[in-house]
Amino acid sequence: MKMKIVLPVVVLVMLCLSRVDTGAAQETLTLQYARGFKVESLGGCKLVTIKPAWHKGEGGFHYLLVPMGQGVPAQHPSAQIIRVPVKRIVTLSTTQLAYIDAAGLTDRLVGLAGFDYVNTASVRRRIEAGELKSVGQFTRLNMETLIDLAPDLILASASGSAYDVNPKLIEAGLPTILITDHLEHHPLGRLEWIKLMAMLFGTQDHADPLFDTIAARYQALAEKARTVRQRPKVIINTPFQGQWWIAKGESFVARYIADAGGDYLWRHVPGSGSTPMDVEAVYEQALAADIWLNTGTWKNRADAETADPRLALVPALKQSRVYNNNKRLNPHGGNDFWESGTLRPDMVLA
Repeated sequence: MKMKIVLPVVVLVMLCLSRVDTGAAQETLTLQYARGFKVESLGGCKLVTIKPAWHKGEGGFHYLLVPMGQGVPAQHPSAQIIRVPVKRIVTLSTTQLAYIDAAGLTDRLVGLAGFDYVNTASVRRRIEAGELKSVGQFTRLNMETLIDLAPDLILASASGSAYDVNPKLIEAGLPTILITDHLEHHPLGRLEWIKLMAMLFGTQDHADPLFDTIAARYQALAEKARTVRQRPKVIINTPFQGQWWIAKGESFVARYIADAGGDYLWRHVPGSGSTPMDVEAVYEQALAADIWLNTGTWKNRADAETADPRLALVPALKQSRVYNNNKRLNPHGGNDFWESGTLRPDMVLA
């Protein structure tokens, strides 16, 4: 019943916003590493364009960041309007929590998509104090709870699949922006999305120097491995339900391996993100690998051999050169690699 009431109200508010003719947009933010978004200046507002690799339409997703009390530019009438700075935030992924915490904005969080996987201490304290609402799981959101929370903005992710929730959120009149940092080609490209979040939150003075400091340390570390002669061959991940998902050669994972001095065996596969491969094909490559990274839920050699007895023959496993990214797990299995690790690629590389 609440959805039937809210939808017309949201539409009415959108129609009543005044639009002002301010001339053409001009690019206003020079990005060093991020490829997934761009920002243009438009009469005191910011026009943000996000175009994930999987998006087939022209132009991508458009958002107008309009300061409170200011008129809305007449250009791009189909762009979603976001009033900034945003005060009430819902995030559907833990990957944004580290920056929200670093910027001192956890008090602006009003809802999360589940609590179990959260590691950030300040957010966990708010959960334990009953100050945050769970809005369901990512693919099974509680729309009534979301509407009751009345967030200024929902930070959502998407992969271009039928499981994406952003169309439902927009249909319900809920202000939503896509954060697709997981598709970036460089770990520092993922980090650079904090500049977009800073525009949303009004924290540019904090985000810019933070980015510069972390990026400088990352590049200093990468420089140490740039000229190494012997590069160990690297495989990643594990078989799952008859397939073996590997990171593509232009993904941030492949870049991590290269910057650490490794020879990633699928570095020639074009594109970012990941792709499924035949288990047998990956197994043949694994027999030549020196190091095996990111083995999911495996905790020991027996887990690998139980999954597939052939894996006992992989040299990296036989020689105990298998390393997982699960050193920091919370009691529910929440992995801080996907939380603070997103904000601190320099630490991951180190």
